[in-house]
Amino acid sequence: MKKKPSQIDFRHLETFCRIAGSKSFSKAADDLFLTQPTVSGHILALEQSLSLRLLDRTSRGVRLTKAGEIFLKYASKILSFRKDLINALSEFSEGIRGDLSLGASTIPGEYLLPRLMGDFKRERPHLTISLKIADTKEIVQYVLQDSVEYGIIGAKLNHPSLHYEKYEEDDIIPIAPSDHPLTRKKRVNLEELLKEPWIIREEGSGTQIALETALRKKGKSLKQFNVVMEMGSTSSVKEGVKAKLGLAFISGRSTEEEVRQGTLSRIDVEGIGPISRQIYIVSHRGRTLSPMGMEFLRFLRRKKREMGTRADEKIF
Repeated sequence: MKKKPSQIDFRHLETFCRIAGSKSFSKAADDLFLTQPTVSGHILALEQSLSLRLLDRTSRGVRLTKAGEIFLKYASKILSFRKDLINALSEFSEGIRGDLSLGASTIPGEYLLPRLMGDFKRERPHLTISLKIADTKEIVQYVLQDSVEYGIIGAKLNHPSLHYEKYEEDDIIPIAPSDHPLTRKKRVNLEELLKEPWIIREEGSGTQIALETALRKKGKSLKQFNVVMEMGSTSSVKEGVKAKLGLAFISGRSTEEEVRQGTLSRIDVEGIGPISRQIYIVSHRGRTLSPMGMEFLRFLRRKKREMGTRADEKIF
């Protein structure tokens, strides 16, 4: 007689779903703040309790077995129902409280959200917010996989399951070390820029997506630039420019302090004004936000209105 499955731990289900989504034990471990041996132990315990193999490790990563594909469909539903149940009971018995998982691309994640999260925590000290920072494409995947409730990103990637709400704007500007010869010129033409070495962000970043879109409108391409280095974060790009490895197009919001201190300077380019890009709140159309998620979303919208009012007061 076949052995009946023993009780399944919710932690094991979550670990399995994270591995299935990322196709990586190490990435799942990072996402769950666990060690890789712990993650491996969760999967081993799950497979032993079911007497089935759910995952195959291959040279290209992790692959679901046929049993794993069936298990994933139901495990995802169980975790979703569990989350809805906890949120409903929490709202009923104690008011809005609990944990909220958000995602953000580099610029909103490092230069916009920390201050907003701090303000929110002062109003709602009982809420715990976790923030995943990655490039725009990764955050979109987190939203689609339900790893985060929603994300704040710097570019719009079309997908039928995604809903976008405009939140803020940011300018992408060319920068150089303050002693660079081009910073002493009132206006620089594009041909002069093409002769300079350039540092760029990785392909999936919102900054890179917005820059390439703006250049296409001018009949130009990044392929025309002398790209000498690609870096994975805004901070590393700024440090590369300071070290005189090259010039860079970068978020104006991220360079405010360096420009004020005089370590970096903005270059005014003829024919390419500030490249304005939108910052969006992205969510999944088919999922209802938790009470905590809705509360923080209302807070973000209120802060946006307040910032708009302050801007109007400065103008008038």
